[in-house]
Amino acid sequence: QLVFAYENGTPVFVTRAATGEVFRYGTYTTPTGSFLTYYKRPTRHMANGDLTADGYDLPGVPWVMYITESGLSLHGTYWHNDFGHPKSHGCVNLSPSAAKWLFRWTNPVVPPEQQFAYKTTGTLVEIIQ
Repeated sequence: QLVFAYENGTPVFVTRAATGEVFRYGTYTTPTGSFLTYYKRPTRHMANGDLTADGYDLPGVPWVMYITESGLSLHGTYWHNDFGHPKSHGCVNLSPSAAKWLFRWTNPVVPPEQQFAYKTTGTLVEIIQ
């Protein structure tokens, strides 16, 4: 449950993460494979499912880097501090400070006057077991 950032094969940043978990009400694994950070937002309101079961309603999720059209992303997480262990509904949860570092390091760049950046190219993300 680690995230590494590499430049020319050399690690430049490492942090603990929390990926998908098997909950009492469902299995939310994080898919493996190669992805791109093609869509980024400094903040996002994220909600899904029944709040009395395994749903969530999280305003102001920081430093969101989407890697799939279905909404899978790397993002800051303020609702837990259990990084290093599966804990999410499939996304890659990071501390807010780690997510900010990666958000600023990855492409596409979000200009200060914009709410988001959406490009067909971005930074390569490889998720492995």
